[in-house]
Amino acid sequence: MVALKKQEIKFIIFSIFALLLLFRFQMAHISADVDEHFLLLHTLLELFSIFVSFSLFVQAWITYSTHRLKSQYFIGLVFLAVGCFDLAHTFTYKGMPFINDEFSATRATWFWIVARLIESIGVALFVFRPNQMLFIKRGWGLGVTVLIVSICTTIILTIPEQLPVLLNEQGVTGLKVSLEYVISTTIFITFITLLTRYIKESQPTIDMLRMIFALFIMMVAELFFTLYTHVYAIENLLGHCFKFIAYIYIYRAIYFPEIQQILTDKENAEKQQMEAELKLYEAEKNLSRQVFEAHEEERKRVSRELHDSLGQSLYSILVTLNTVNKDQSVEKNEESVQTIKMMTQEAMKEVKEIARSLRPSTLDDLGFIPAMRSYLETYKQIHNISVQFEIKRGVGRLKPEIETALYRICQEALNNTAKYAKASEVYVSLNMDEDSVDLTIKDNGIGFCVEDYLKNAQRKGIGLYSIKERAEGVGGSAQFHSKANEGTTIEISVPRNVDEKVEPLTC
Repeated sequence: MVALKKQEIKFIIFSIFALLLLFRFQMAHISADVDEHFLLLHTLLELFSIFVSFSLFVQAWITYSTHRLKSQYFIGLVFLAVGCFDLAHTFTYKGMPFINDEFSATRATWFWIVARLIESIGVALFVFRPNQMLFIKRGWGLGVTVLIVSICTTIILTIPEQLPVLLNEQGVTGLKVSLEYVISTTIFITFITLLTRYIKESQPTIDMLRMIFALFIMMVAELFFTLYTHVYAIENLLGHCFKFIAYIYIYRAIYFPEIQQILTDKENAEKQQMEAELKLYEAEKNLSRQVFEAHEEERKRVSRELHDSLGQSLYSILVTLNTVNKDQSVEKNEESVQTIKMMTQEAMKEVKEIARSLRPSTLDDLGFIPAMRSYLETYKQIHNISVQFEIKRGVGRLKPEIETALYRICQEALNNTAKYAKASEVYVSLNMDEDSVDLTIKDNGIGFCVEDYLKNAQRKGIGLYSIKERAEGVGGSAQFHSKANEGTTIEISVPRNVDEKVEPLTC
């Protein structure tokens, strides 16, 4: 707000200076020619205004397809016409090499008047009726604008002698002065309207203030064009200078904010992308850490089993063997040998159990279905949970990576059920056809909120993520359905990619 107040003071001071300068020339009737450098300065000043006009149109043309702002597109078309007429005014100005004859001043002045009329009326409509513009489609609006510019340009270029005189040897004519006053009055009314809105606005913007200042300076410029007596007069040059200043602030008020918004949006998008990449990196790092922890936990479990079961069995065998060496009794030696055999068998059984828990040989030898049957039998005995295994359709070997993925998914899902679900029943369904394999695992446990689980996956582990990753790793998908006290259902679908044709299910 402080910066806005400073801008207001600066604009007020400059506006007062512009009015004093205008009154100075008006009251003192000062007039002087600047023939030496006028044409160059005039051309440079006009080329800048042409650049601003065409820039506003290009911006409106590009943004209309996405924003659909009719008022912005309308003002873009207005400045397209203004830019075309200002370009024609510049090229036909007295002294330019393109069209240099007795009607050069007439052509240039009429191009100027038409441009200013379109400019003042277009800006007024833009301010008074911002949401009620005439053009809806880009093509129609552009076509009408090009048609108007073409007709007016053709008339001014081909029949300048039939047009009313705006400039003669004595200076500007009464018609020229009247038209300039009409233009100035239109701009003044637009200026007052926008200024009133600015004063009533609860949160005025710097862009609105710049537009108000541009309108005021534009009005002063038009008043300067009522004073000169010769096309190379100082008043004419001052009018073009003030028009140059007005167009700078039109550029700042209309064109520059859009460019600034594009850059801001780009910066915000890049920032959001960096934040998303950082979050993804953190998630990947966290997931990798959890995977490593899961691997380490599995190693600890295997280590404990080897130490507690197999290690103890081997130690007992060693102790018994030492007893055999020391005892001379044949009967006792025979009894010890039988004990050693029994302990060795138990140790071998324990080795098989450990190997089966790591990767059952049945999975490689016979396939997924026999391996699942064996696993589910053991699962029922260990966890005392009723398990129903149903094969709805098709039997056949799958590719090893698919069988491994399905087996591990079942292991992960059923282990989660045993640990957290407090379920008494589990239903496992398998449906195999020529194209896909559908696996469903459903329990009657306490359930959970899937969304909350995923949000707090870092705290709760990687169970669902592991299932999802394994399914997607073989080109499939995983769906989770669960609610509190309504159990949990996991649906897995993977492409079949069978090595053998589907065989009919036989009982």
